[in-house]
Amino acid sequence: MLEAGTASPGQAPIYRSAVPAAHSKIKGVPGSSLLPAPPASNDSAARGRTRRLLTGAFSTTLSKGVVLLVNALSIPITIRYLGAESFGIWVTISTILSMLLMLDLGVANSLTNFLSEAYARDDHGHASTYATTALGVMVGLAGLLGLAGLLLWPHVDWGALFHLSGHGVAATVVGHAVAAAFLVFLLGLPATLAPKILGGYQELRSASLFQAFGSVCNLLFLLVLVHRRAGLVALVAGSSAALVLANYLCLAWIWIFHKPWLAPRRKHLNRGAARRMMQTGSEFFILQIAALVVFNSDNLVVTHYLGPLEVASYSVAWRLVGYAAIAQTLIAPSLWPAFSEAFARGDLVWVRRTFWRTMGVTMGIATLFCAVFAVAGRRIIEVWASRSAVPSQHLMLLMCGWTLISTFMNNTSTVLVAKGETRLQAYCSLLAAGVNLALSMYWVQRIGASGVILATIVSYLLVLVAPQTWKVFQVLRRQDHELQAQSVK
Repeated sequence: MLEAGTASPGQAPIYRSAVPAAHSKIKGVPGSSLLPAPPASNDSAARGRTRRLLTGAFSTTLSKGVVLLVNALSIPITIRYLGAESFGIWVTISTILSMLLMLDLGVANSLTNFLSEAYARDDHGHASTYATTALGVMVGLAGLLGLAGLLLWPHVDWGALFHLSGHGVAATVVGHAVAAAFLVFLLGLPATLAPKILGGYQELRSASLFQAFGSVCNLLFLLVLVHRRAGLVALVAGSSAALVLANYLCLAWIWIFHKPWLAPRRKHLNRGAARRMMQTGSEFFILQIAALVVFNSDNLVVTHYLGPLEVASYSVAWRLVGYAAIAQTLIAPSLWPAFSEAFARGDLVWVRRTFWRTMGVTMGIATLFCAVFAVAGRRIIEVWASRSAVPSQHLMLLMCGWTLISTFMNNTSTVLVAKGETRLQAYCSLLAAGVNLALSMYWVQRIGASGVILATIVSYLLVLVAPQTWKVFQVLRRQDHELQAQSVK
């Protein structure tokens, strides 16, 4: 799928950080009193930031190479072992769990910006308070989600939700698979903060290594389970558990060896910090809800209206075309915290230069890959996965078109989320998501799976592309004019 390219990600005074926490006093939060503005940027700081960005991108290249290889190997193994219908069910369950990750209220994403600010100021107390409080919030959310799941699970008609044929996978098996995956998800929810913490310190190299380790474990678990002829329930739970294990190992390494000042301490739990993260994360949360609809609802819509067999071809095609965004996948994790730190230091020249270079590289590579997939994508899928997973040519072309739009929009989104200028983006994204979902449900019943991706393209073009692009250019021009004004003074 295109997860790696997803966005991830009010008016602010000039040189204000993307996260305003350290600029207003918060009771009981170390480093939250009025602090001096970060030191002016110089060539040395810019070179250091660029070096960290390139190092992060290089390390991500190595780790993502492992991840992409694991995905390339696991998909044909899984679809051939489970069959198209069970594979479609597995993909849909994974989609549901991805949707639940959005319910962190934006806390995980806001933590990256808070830690980027603390890093720019070398403020361990500020970082520790927000890291500990974020962990407490995530544990509380896991408990609330678990209670909600316990109450709702017995009342869900899994056969109707997954549009089961009645001759394949039983509804009870699907229900047990969802329950197993949900339990693993709840146990691993607090550990999802680990890569966000390292991202805030621009240390994506370490996060990438743990991600690669989790992907390798995922493949090993899969091979063992297939060898032992395990069923759908064990496969779903086993693959999820491998990634959870990697995140917890990463979190333990941070606390014990790498940054022990970030280890959770009860005295660092702070209500004001939690409130601040909720406020800052509210627009992230809106963006996450919009991303949930755009990137994660497709499989559910296709499953519900067309059945899991159609999900298999749709999902495999989506995963293949997602490789066209490989350059953005490698750069984006390091770019967001680097932009955030540069904004905190006032180095807007570096932001502007890096933005345009990144746009040129990512769009060029995406265009090249999309051209290849448009011509030979169906043949690649037939050899790679199976004949049953081959989509229509129309679907492949639409997905290639969406990838180009998504790559452009994700580049602009990185600037906005790092600067904290997300209000317009958030509400336009939410409106686009509503249009997308309505058109998806209408068109999927009339033109099939192609209608779902067509709805995504149309909703973005109608609602989001123009205002978000205008906002980014406004931010870049405004910063440039104010820098010129300062130079005159």
